[in-house]
Amino acid sequence: MVFLIISVLVFIFVAIVVPKRLKKSELYAIALFSIGLGFITDITFDLKYNLYGYFTIGVQFEGFLPILLLFPCSGVLFMNFYPFKKSILYQFFYVFCWTIFCLIFEFLSIKSGFFYHNRWEYWHSAITYPVLFLLHIIHLKIFKSYTS
Repeated sequence: MVFLIISVLVFIFVAIVVPKRLKKSELYAIALFSIGLGFITDITFDLKYNLYGYFTIGVQFEGFLPILLLFPCSGVLFMNFYPFKKSILYQFFYVFCWTIFCLIFEFLSIKSGFFYHNRWEYWHSAITYPVLFLLHIIHLKIFKSYTS
């Protein structure tokens, strides 16, 4: 639990203090999308298929903290610095670096006890994270098309 609380505080602090490259409305939309995507993926993979989870099997209040606090902050940070105007290779490298970061964070989360794997493996995460990042990119592009 200590790792989770420290992570939440660090993610919130960093998300607040970094220079913003996106409009407030875009950051808000990203944060909400991250929460919704987090609930969809976790309800499916955790509660329906019991592949992984937070703390213990079932629903706990503490299990909402990553979804409601970590996911929106990480989504905002990922999209705020996404290199839209760089080459596709650079964009791929950016997603790759974030995937590595998420895998390391997942490993530390498991070691700290706030996250666990059942039938889920790290290679599942290595495939899933880029898909989730791609969904964020597509979402922001759609949002921008409606607001510009």
